[in-house]
This record gives sequence, C-alpha cells and structure tokens, in this order.
Amino acid sequence: MAEIAVGIVIDRLISFLGAEVKLFGRLKKEVEDIRIELDYIACFLSQTDPMVDKEDSNGGFKLWAQHVREVAFQIEDVMDEYKLYHVPLAQDQQQQGLMASLSRIAHMVRTVKRQLRAASKIRDIKTSVNEIKERSERYRFNTLQRVPGENYNKPIDPRMGLHFVDSEALVSIDSSRQELAHRLADAELKRTIVSVVGMGGVGKTTLVKKAFDDEIMVGQFDCHAWITVSQSYRVEVLLRTMMKQILIRMCIAEGFVKGKHGMTLEEVAMTYLSESINRSLVQVSVIDSIGDVRNCQLHDLMREVVVSKSKELSFIQTCPENLSNHDRVARHISICNKSNNFPMVVGNYQTHSAIFFHIEELPKSFCFLLFTKFKLLKELDFEGVPLTYIPEELGNLFNLKYLSIRDTKVKKLLRSIGKLHKLQTLDLKRSFVSKLPVEINMLFNLQYLVAYYKDKQSINSINSRRGMKLYSNFGSLESLEKLYEVDLEAYSGGNFFRELARLKQLRKLCITKLKSENGNDLCDAIQQMIHLQSLRISSIKEEELLHLHTMSSPPVFLRCLRLRGILMKLPDDSLQILGVLPNLLFLWIFERYSGAQLHFNKNHFKKLKDLRLCWLNDLKRLIIDEDH
Repeated sequence: MAEIAVGIVIDRLISFLGAEVKLFGRLKKEVEDIRIELDYIACFLSQTDPMVDKEDSNGGFKLWAQHVREVAFQIEDVMDEYKLYHVPLAQDQQQQGLMASLSRIAHMVRTVKRQLRAASKIRDIKTSVNEIKERSERYRFNTLQRVPGENYNKPIDPRMGLHFVDSEALVSIDSSRQELAHRLADAELKRTIVSVVGMGGVGKTTLVKKAFDDEIMVGQFDCHAWITVSQSYRVEVLLRTMMKQILIRMCIAEGFVKGKHGMTLEEVAMTYLSESINRSLVQVSVIDSIGDVRNCQLHDLMREVVVSKSKELSFIQTCPENLSNHDRVARHISICNKSNNFPMVVGNYQTHSAIFFHIEELPKSFCFLLFTKFKLLKELDFEGVPLTYIPEELGNLFNLKYLSIRDTKVKKLLRSIGKLHKLQTLDLKRSFVSKLPVEINMLFNLQYLVAYYKDKQSINSINSRRGMKLYSNFGSLESLEKLYEVDLEAYSGGNFFRELARLKQLRKLCITKLKSENGNDLCDAIQQMIHLQSLRISSIKEEELLHLHTMSSPPVFLRCLRLRGILMKLPDDSLQILGVLPNLLFLWIFERYSGAQLHFNKNHFKKLKDLRLCWLNDLKRLIIDEDH
C-alpha cells in the first residue's frame, strides 16, 4: 500500500515541478530533492511491499512502511494547499481604480503569507523524507540481500514438489482427473472457471497440474498457461477491487488509474475491473444485454481483506455523530448513518473524498461546513441524499474532480461551479437540474457530463426524459468523453452542430428533441467523432422524421445505436453501412419506420447481440438471412 501512495505522489510532484505552479527561491530545488528520494523509496517498495502483508513480517518494517505512507499523504496535502493560493484574481479585482488596487495588494499579501507557510511545511517534509532514509539504513530496511548471521529462510510452497511426480506414483487420481478434464472440455457447459476445493495437502494442485499436462486435454484449447498465485498477493490488485463502495470515475479522480497510450482513463479502469473479475476477486452481479458489466460485488472473504487494507489508506466509515472523534487523518470518509445528529465540529480537514449513504436529512449547517472547511476534497458523492441545493461555496473546492448529485432534489447549479477547473466528472443523473450555468463551458478538464430526469407520468412518451440545456461555445469542453443527454430544443446560442463537432473525444452521446431539418447537420458532426461507441437520438415528437440516411461513414467503433422517432425508409446501402460496422452490438429502432420492409443481409451485423424493433406499425416484412 505504501508503494501505491508513493507512486501517486511522485506523479503529482512531476506535474507540480512543471508548469502547474510557480515555485520561488530554493523551494523548487527542495521539492526536486524530495521527488528524487521518493523515486528510490518507490523502487525499494516495489520489491518489498508484499512483505508488509505477511502475518509474520517484521513489525519494524511495517511501522517504517506506514511512516512512508503518512509522509506521502503529507506531501500530497501540502501540494494541494500550495496550489490553492495560486487562484487567479477575481474579476472585480482585475478592474482599475483605488479600491481594485487595494484589493489586489491585499490578495498578494495573503497569498505570499500562505505560500511561505506552505514552503515551511515542504522543508519540514524534506527533513522527514531524509529521516526515512536514515531510518531505513539504520535498521537495514534498505536492502533485500541476505544479512550475514541472520536466519533468512525463503518460504517454499510445499505443493511444488508433487508437480514433478510421475502419474503412476500417484494413487486414486485417475477418476478425479477425468472428471476435471470433462468439465473443462465440455463446450456446452460454457465454463470460464472451474474451482477445485479441499483442505490443504489433499492434492488439489497436483490434480490440476496433471490435468493441465494431459496431451488430450491440451488439444482442446488454442492456448494454455500455468500460473501460480502465491499467498503473498500484490495489494494494488485488491485496491482495484474496491468497486463496491468507490465508483470507477472516483478511482480516476483519486489518481489510482494510470494512463496508457491510446486509451482513456475510464477504459484503463475497465481493464482493471476485468482483470479483477477474471481473477475471481470481484463477482459480477448484473450484466446488460450485450454483455457489459453493470454491477459488481465482492466475495465476503475478499471484502474482509479489502476492509482491512482500506484502513491503511485511511478509508473510514463512520456515522455523523462520530465524525469529530477521529484522532487521525480521515483520507476518505463514507457517512452512512440515518441519524440526524450532525456535529458542528470536525476533527481534520485533510479529507479527499466524502461519500454519503442512507442519509435521511442533511442540515444546511453541515453542508456549509463541508463546502467551506474541506478545501482539499477531490471527490464528493451525494447520490441519493435528500439534498435540495448546492451552496455558492462549492466554488471553494478548487481541487474537486468528481461531483455527483445523482438522485437528489437539487434544481439548480450556481455560477461558482465555473471555478472548478479540475472537475472531470459531473453526474446530475435523475436530479432536477436541467439548466446548466454558462460557466460550465470553463471546465476544460470535464470528461463526464450526464444530466437527465425521467418523467414517470409519461414513461412511454418520446419526451419522457428531460435533458440538459447547453449554451453557445460548449465545444470548448474538448475533453468530454460522455455527454448525456442534451435537449436540442432548449439550446441557445450559435450553431449547435458546429460546436458539437469540436467534441472529438466523445465515446457516448445522447441528443433529444431533434428536428427533421437538423438531421444532415447531425450526421456531419457525428462522422467526425471517430471514437464514438454509443449514440442515442430521439426526435422532438412522435410524428417527426429522423433524417439520418446521409451518414455515409458512421464511427467504426460504434457499439450501441438507439433511434427513436419516425425513421425514414433506409436505402439498402444505408442498412449495409450499419451492417458492416465491426463492433455494433446493440441496435434499437423505436417508434415508427416509414418503409414496408427491412432486410438484414447475410454476413452483416456479425457481432449484433441485441436487436429491438418496437412500434414499427408500418413495417410489413422483416427479412433476416441465415447465419445471423
């Protein structure tokens, strides 16, 4: 766990030393010294961190690793505090005149004083890092080599020896091996995992190894590999399994997900999740019609391990009345008590994430405290909380990367949200927010923007979902990967489709209330979104035509296509264009189709898993060639 904390801090220090902030005097040299020392510590921890997780590991080493982790947290907090004081002058302070000048001078004095305090903390941390180095040398934590005179016994897996025993020397294994081979080779069972369970020493590993080496068995598979997973597991894998309580986009905001060339952070995070599922660390509880994972849960045994490790990273679950009783830094807090007794005094304000569960009432006084004191917050999740408003003080949370007010009663976002320049995720799903402030266009790092509300009274109506209103120049949000869903009728400003075409990183897009005359412009914009995977379009009313037949080059990575409205008769070549898309899994045509026939040709739609044709009253004939 210490390795993870140090790695995250090193990545942030590189940015910190770059163009992110301006360091004065010798401060830059001291920060650079800290980064170099942490590089060496990280290399050491990459080889020794698994030792900390062993029950019989050296207590002194555990204490040293804990100290490393705590210092890494301190470095991260000081960087965040330092950057808080590099906030640009407010607009009224940039004006001319005596009062504006005095305001600028006061701002500069406050900034310098705060920066000096932060600089003092950085020097103290440098001293702490040097002490870590000295302590590791003093107690010989800095070497993995065998120390003379020390009893150094590398643990040997007693199971390994039997791998090399001839099958003839093994007793009563044939029937079990045959049963295992049958379970693996039976294609109709569609098994992905076969578990062999039993007490230690009864021969589980031996049985599996003999089945693995069987020549007939090997011929059943295109490839095979033998991998031994020891009991000294890597804890970073466990960290990736904390999906039950922490969403994927929150992991991204916290820096747990490392970027890879050609992939978005969300795509990388999904590979982490897939890896955890394949290792049976995470259990899939809900999948959709095309096989995508929608919900996961942890096995009870794995949950116990994750909970024990989460404490090391200061993940604290508490009830509101105990929030002020913690005598240590609560890095991540989940508040999940139905009690209404919220305290007015909170122990420390170094918290990075706050998640609320099953809260019946959230007093305004507590909200004010949260937004004014917890200035280092990166993730704030109010999902399901009976929250009715977000105060102006939201703009104080300059480090915020993740904000969810999903399933709340909030109706309006104030203009101060434009100050959250680091915000990556804004989740307004099923809240009452539909009109976004124009300042939303200043959130250049925003990747995920979702806002819609379902009207339960008109669930079958084409306008049962109310989308969001955007303004001119929303194309400045060029980092957006998901935009869901936009009310085209409510839009005010310049050319909507010219702005939409600027969002070339989009993976998911939903447009509602499209008019017939805008179909061609929408097709032109979509064809420029080469990464688009999911597209949902609905017309402004049931009898409105969807003119989408001019899309000659739809995005090649398109997986899901949902169309609702009167779809014009598709020429055969238009349907074939969709049919040759190599990744299309889901096709939904809903409402009406002006043609009498739809023909799905052979060798088209090869990956299609879910086809839904709903309420196509004019359709008289549906032809689906064989081999579909």
